[in-house]
Amino acid sequence: MTYHRYSSPDKSPYTLERYGIFVAVWHLVRDKRVSPQEEADYWIHRNWYEENLPLPPFYADGNPRRAITWFKDSVANHPLMERLAFYRDLASRHGLPIHLETAGDPGEIIYEDSFQVAAVRQRHLPVDPPQPS
Repeated sequence: MTYHRYSSPDKSPYTLERYGIFVAVWHLVRDKRVSPQEEADYWIHRNWYEENLPLPPFYADGNPRRAITWFKDSVANHPLMERLAFYRDLASRHGLPIHLETAGDPGEIIYEDSFQVAAVRQRHLPVDPPQPS
């Protein structure tokens, strides 16, 4: 299976991964960079997603494993994907680039539903240099 993720170039200091489209666009709204009409439209779309896309349960615990979510390729023609056009368009109007990432192996999958997976990628942290003895 192939997995897809729309993300901004900005990285989350928590997950060390690029912000997904939902968080990236939320930052535009939160920071009052959108018009009142765009904000109203944002809430309509956000409410639709909250009703139609399951929220992985680990978010209630603060996402302790620092997972990121990916759409399954099987939902390519689903309304979930079609409605992302609103988020991409809003981001574009405000100069926020959104990129499509594709992966055959998104990492260790810790959650899965009909539409998405959540995965933890192996992070290559710097190794401390040896200390003189």
